[in-house]
Amino acid sequence: MKFPYVRERGKFLPIITIPLEGTEGWVTFDAFVDSGASYSIFRAEVGDILGLEAEKGEKRYITVGDGSLMIVYMFMLNIQIVDEIFEASIGFSKQLGIGFNILGRKDIFERFRVCFDEKDRIVEFI
Repeated sequence: MKFPYVRERGKFLPIITIPLEGTEGWVTFDAFVDSGASYSIFRAEVGDILGLEAEKGEKRYITVGDGSLMIVYMFMLNIQIVDEIFEASIGFSKQLGIGFNILGRKDIFERFRVCFDEKDRIVEFI
């Protein structure tokens, strides 16, 4: 499945729309596909929308690009990419400061071959 890059803040970025399953059903969110991120981390408000209580997740300290630590609460959630529904580690943090959700490698890149085509501005999940 090919996803065209999205224009965000004057740049074209590999942002895709994906559904996550919460306590009340499926909700769709945008996420930046980040091959440099070990984990998928979403803003804390996404956890609220999904009906999750952050403190009930597994608390982890994740090192970010500048070397500082960010508190993340991890959950195993159902996610859908392309036509596949599967369980993946998804973290939520109030400290996610980049302005959009991150879709990282754990449980995602292990399942798909992810190809970034910068020239044609497409990210493909195979």
